[in-house]
Amino acid sequence: MKLVTDYSVYQHILYFGDSNASSTSCQRAEALLRIGCGVLVADPYALLSSRSRWKHFLDYRTGFRFLQGELYKALQADDKITHYVPDLIWVNGGQLLGPTILKWLRHKFNCPIILYQNDDPTGARDSRRFLSLLSSLPLYDLCVLVRPETELEVLACGASRVLRVWMSYDEVFHRSASVDGLPNIEQVVSFVGTLIPGEQRDRFLVEFLKVGLSLSLIGNGWQRSRMWPLLSTIYRGSALFGQAYVRALGSAAVSLGLLSHLNRDLVTTRSFEIPACGGLLCAERTSEHCLLFEDGVEAVFWNSSEECIRRCRNLLNDPQLNSVIRHAGRQHVFNLGVGNEDVCRQILAAI
Repeated sequence: MKLVTDYSVYQHILYFGDSNASSTSCQRAEALLRIGCGVLVADPYALLSSRSRWKHFLDYRTGFRFLQGELYKALQADDKITHYVPDLIWVNGGQLLGPTILKWLRHKFNCPIILYQNDDPTGARDSRRFLSLLSSLPLYDLCVLVRPETELEVLACGASRVLRVWMSYDEVFHRSASVDGLPNIEQVVSFVGTLIPGEQRDRFLVEFLKVGLSLSLIGNGWQRSRMWPLLSTIYRGSALFGQAYVRALGSAAVSLGLLSHLNRDLVTTRSFEIPACGGLLCAERTSEHCLLFEDGVEAVFWNSSEECIRRCRNLLNDPQLNSVIRHAGRQHVFNLGVGNEDVCRQILAAI
């Protein structure tokens, strides 16, 4: 394995991923720039023609197989991409890139191709979404994943090499709150996230309402819940982006980090983003959470809704304890080596 310490040797990275400034994909590309790499971002969605809602619905549930021809032609017609001479191709996500496109990239550019995927492509929750990705796994030189189960399963699917890394926060985007100090703390328990069918998140949050705890809810899809009449009383709006997202995670007295069990989560990006934004992480007690944080010192964990409610109530009633834990958690996550820059260095060193 080549050991890389000077990351400026990667002056020409062709980076396939979402170019939206608030996306974790874009944040990761900017982290590569900060550590001295050169990056050309190619957004697969931007290369495609505008798609209707029903077409997007169909694409998602057929593993994006029916848009491969259109994307292939769009790539070949893009002069910025075809005239670029990369020394590395980084594919972030990869669900849109099927085998035909990967083979063309290999033939055209003749350089290493790596996949970074922080979802669960071999799990049950979104399995059909990743059909094109799964068929492309043998064509990558390195597959970077964040779950131990996925690490083993992609090898069974034909991947040649895998590397497991932690999910990450962004050293610039999520730490931006530290410039002006911690935000004014609102005495409320907050959840920022999406309603996921089958996860019972709505039932979990309603338990807080039953005991009269102050609660706020931000995110998409909650109107579909049968408990919407109750949840609507604490709902503050749809998904947030940019500094509004950072403020929401950092300004609540307690920020819930709910996991997706269907996605086999033992930790999630919120586990790092919440403390990085100055918030107090309150999440399910898992082996990985307990490995990363000291319970009651750097974060707070629970095994049931009853324990979560009890611990949240204590944190709302004890501002001094609240402040001590949030400050300790923030400093700890900065010292863990789980920022985007840290993870990018780890990946480049493994190529």
